[in-house]
Amino acid sequence: MSVVILKPDEIGDFVIATGAIRLLVHRHGEDETTLVVKSEIAPLARREFPRATIVELPWRQRRKGHNQTAANIRHCYPAWQKLRSLRVDQSICLRSQRNYLQTLLFAAPGARQRFAPENVLLRNGRWRRRAAEKLLLVFARPHILPYPELRGDPTSELASHRAVASAALGRAVAADEIMPALKSAAGRGGGGWLMCPFSSRLSKDFSAANWASVLRGAVLAHSPRVIRVAGSPGQSARLEQFAASLLAEGIACPVQVEPPGPLENFADKVAAADLVLTVDTAAAHFACACRAPAVVVASGLHEGVYGPYSPDGRQIWLFGDWEARGRDGWQETVPPEAVVAAISRALQL
Repeated sequence: MSVVILKPDEIGDFVIATGAIRLLVHRHGEDETTLVVKSEIAPLARREFPRATIVELPWRQRRKGHNQTAANIRHCYPAWQKLRSLRVDQSICLRSQRNYLQTLLFAAPGARQRFAPENVLLRNGRWRRRAAEKLLLVFARPHILPYPELRGDPTSELASHRAVASAALGRAVAADEIMPALKSAAGRGGGGWLMCPFSSRLSKDFSAANWASVLRGAVLAHSPRVIRVAGSPGQSARLEQFAASLLAEGIACPVQVEPPGPLENFADKVAAADLVLTVDTAAAHFACACRAPAVVVASGLHEGVYGPYSPDGRQIWLFGDWEARGRDGWQETVPPEAVVAAISRALQL
């Protein structure tokens, strides 16, 4: 059997889906699997699934004065042509927020069966998007699975992957079967603490002053040999400033900024960490997928959708109260002493 699996999402979203993808790959065989992902994620996908065919989508980011849709159609046209030439048993989309182009990509392969979650973007009432979905239903005849409304254990995104995988496999998939897993990651502990303090949105970041308060207590209690500060290549200047601010606060531990490296090697850094400290960003999902002890300080904006979850109980999520945020933001609803206590629990599990 052969399958096309589409996950044209961001880095953290792809990592969340690795458990479901692995289940589907096991059913069809890696040599018979085509994975469709954004170009930036392709190296990680190749490392995790080396025998699968990877179709890259050279997605363009939104910027002022730039027609993102037209640019993406132009740049992704070769990928669409390649998918159009495929004849497979199943075409499976794991993205629940499909735009027009992603809907076309899902419908492109010739497939006996198609499975996808409900497109939650349809809930905004735009008639063009509803019309595009209607055409998909008429001409591609996919099995559309309702997007779960629950916000608990598992999260709604994981529950959505579980529903799609269950339908595609023709059996009830257990919750633990769709837990993220990056099995190519090398090393287990011994690398000190890894801090990834920045997300894609400033409003989701825990302040440097709060982190310094946390570390003053946690370093004294647990004596890590080093704290490594890491992030994306575009965050280098902020990371240097962040590390300097920690040192200025008198943190009694060496603080080093990790040089930017390939995305596919980041899993090794996470797996080697004795503890991961981060916010609601891709690093949180890497920690879960690598089974690394972690404390995730999250804003509460998407609580129950992408977190909290923990494959082995060693990843602790602390959510702020996004709705009750005051003058200083949601950060004031997560006391540093609560983070220190969570660090102690994570290190003891």
